[in-house]
Amino acid sequence: MMNHPPEAAIADVMLPGSRSAREPDRGIKRGRHGLAPETVAENQRDRLVDAFVEVVAEHGYPQATISRITHAAGVTKKAFYDHFADREECFRTAYEQGTDLIVARVEEARKGAASWTEGVLAAMRTLLEMLAGQPRFARVSVVEINSAPPGVRRGRTRSLEGFRALLTAPEPGVAGVPDAVADAVVGGVYSAIYLKVDAGRAAELPELVSSLTYFVLLPLLGKEGAARELARMGRAP
Repeated sequence: MMNHPPEAAIADVMLPGSRSAREPDRGIKRGRHGLAPETVAENQRDRLVDAFVEVVAEHGYPQATISRITHAAGVTKKAFYDHFADREECFRTAYEQGTDLIVARVEEARKGAASWTEGVLAAMRTLLEMLAGQPRFARVSVVEINSAPPGVRRGRTRSLEGFRALLTAPEPGVAGVPDAVADAVVGGVYSAIYLKVDAGRAAELPELVSSLTYFVLLPLLGKEGAARELARMGRAP
């Protein structure tokens, strides 16, 4: 049976929106504070990204005005435009920052597994637990991104390509599936996640680990093979 990564390895990842931009220790006093301009700029940018996710998760992207974002961040509109050209750039920054962290942890879990099938399970578990633990980012990256401009949605396509490769080029000795089948499987996994997040039930995502792992393994190993591998790993479809 595979070893699960420590819970802290997942829980300690701070995705955009995981903290309030107005937490006392994140504010910078007006006037003389002795901080370098670069430090102030980085602080403002981080707060704006967190505020963006917070506002979009609560109100939806169409209603996430610059005024709401800057109010949640505790900065001026001028500060927003010092860092971002518009809401689209802020969305793209938040999405890429968060998904890069998720992909890195998912890949770490997959590569640390003893076998390819255990890697699929580890990757699925990591993905679902990270989204469950960060419901604001889950809402923004899975649901609200559908309302985002095309430039942001293209980032989602790129982030899904790694999961697609698990099916089209799994490992030596395991035959991949056609691109269309891989796209259908990735789309099915995404849809299952979407339904939970859209219903406000992101916390339930880890319950899907076994069934979605089975779904991924099914076109590669067949019904009996997928069920056998899950059983070997102490899981049931």
